[in-house]
Amino acid sequence: MSKQVLRAELQTLLQLSHPKISLEAFETTLRSITTSFDWTYFVERAIATNLAGYLLPHPEIAEKYYPDNVLQKIKSYQQRIQLHSSFLREEILQLAPKLQAANIPFALLKGWDLHFRQHISLKKRQISDIDIYIEPSSLNALNQLLQKEGFQTFGVVYKSKWHQKLLPQHAPLHAIKGAIQLDIHTDAFAAVHQIKLQLNFENCVLLDVNGVQIPVLSKKLSGQFLGLHLSKHLEALQQFKGAQIIDLLNENLSKDGLGPKEKKRLQALESFLERAQTMTFNARYPYDAFFFQQLEGTPLPFNLKMRQFAHRIKPKNDIVNSLILAFFDFFPNKNYLTQLYGNGSYCTLNLKRLKVLRHKR
Repeated sequence: MSKQVLRAELQTLLQLSHPKISLEAFETTLRSITTSFDWTYFVERAIATNLAGYLLPHPEIAEKYYPDNVLQKIKSYQQRIQLHSSFLREEILQLAPKLQAANIPFALLKGWDLHFRQHISLKKRQISDIDIYIEPSSLNALNQLLQKEGFQTFGVVYKSKWHQKLLPQHAPLHAIKGAIQLDIHTDAFAAVHQIKLQLNFENCVLLDVNGVQIPVLSKKLSGQFLGLHLSKHLEALQQFKGAQIIDLLNENLSKDGLGPKEKKRLQALESFLERAQTMTFNARYPYDAFFFQQLEGTPLPFNLKMRQFAHRIKPKNDIVNSLILAFFDFFPNKNYLTQLYGNGSYCTLNLKRLKVLRHKR
């Protein structure tokens, strides 16, 4: 299959949003933009891929070359994500001492790990929620503490007892208070992802932030987690954000201590990251084809839809258990349906889930 060539607007987007771009390279890239350049498409894809926050590394140069409406949209995007993230950051600094006083060991994951450990700017990287890792034994205590703090908490409702036993979730508790959302992890990945990575507090690092002790993963473990997390999205061909690539540019993708499958994932990811940075995409690599499609914002092509479908129906267990799980995928328990679609007869709710009936709530 042939190589894929990005539109000029998308090539420029990747160049300008690179976190290590120099002032000279930034200005050279902007000066090379021609009159046929579609600025509307450029800024639309920048926002859709969460890369817009990285487009003002040298503001004085940006103001010389960006059209006024584009510059204002980028600044507006930065202000919006910074405001939301500031609320989340304040919540973390208030909540952390309370978790420690309650003897609940925890560590921050993903965006907040990067922010506190690498000082990633809240104007650049969009962070939607707070991901916290705890031990399973602390789940009930944390649930009670969060409710006391005004959070509304939601536990995972499984499709069946078989799903709970064979395919446990990695984030069994969610909490919401206004615009603040917490995802509570008790494992790195759900069983359905078939990725093994042991998170433990022995490898955590304590950071002092305004007198508050903030625990984050070690650099090696964080790199492994972020890398495997990105590979999970690329493998499933869904829920991808361009900023996830930027997250990994300063991370250590060490394979020490990983199993064969996890090492293979990181090797494929490293190869993809090299092609992404040089923009030498090749359609024969599914990661490349999916990233290409996500940047463009076009519908998923037929071959990737088929790959996505094959990934979804791939057995996640032995044949007997897979058949049992498949049965309850079609006929989940009533509690599961009620949580998603409200009250009603089992038949009506399941038909809504299968999109045979229109869902109204």
